[in-house]
Amino acid sequence: WEEYAAGMLEPRQLHGHCGQVLSLAVGPNGKVYTGSSDAMVRVWSPRARYTQQICGYQIETLKGHTEGVHCLAVAADGTLYSGSADRTIRVWSGENGSHLRTLTGHTGKVFALAVGANGDVFSGSSDSTVRMWRGRDGTHIRTLAGHTSGVSALAASRDKVYSGSFDASIRVWSATDGSQLGTLTGHSGQVVALALGPD
Repeated sequence: WEEYAAGMLEPRQLHGHCGQVLSLAVGPNGKVYTGSSDAMVRVWSPRARYTQQICGYQIETLKGHTEGVHCLAVAADGTLYSGSADRTIRVWSGENGSHLRTLTGHTGKVFALAVGANGDVFSGSSDSTVRMWRGRDGTHIRTLAGHTSGVSALAASRDKVYSGSFDASIRVWSATDGSQLGTLTGHSGQVVALALGPD
């Protein structure tokens, strides 16, 4: 990436998906992950040589979802999580892309994912809930209910999880026990994105 930032290489497009690109994440190992309406997760390397007139190259394609991949999240150890309209979250090895497990329980499309500081995983769905999963083995810990419409965005801090919803609100939850800590209101439309700044 330093070469691109220094202007040594021209930006290039990455081609490979057969549908709309719905999600993107970058892992700690520098790999770039993209999810698409074609139900695929594609893995790319940004480390293109100067002599290669490309921005990066595709390493592999992760297959298993049966509908579009709406969200991606990468844990600190490189483990990849993908959420889909097929109502599942699939877990992939960051080292070799192998499928590790599938998390099920949502009754609607999975629109949002976030990984907490301790490795626990949070998923948001059109079923109006946030689910909390143990990162190391995929055990469902609890369901956080309170939104009145689909959960479309998630962000996790050291001790809190924030969920944005089509109901125009943001709810704040304890990342430890899942208790609701507050509700943020003010938007007149759907909340579709969340981001946290540094502490």
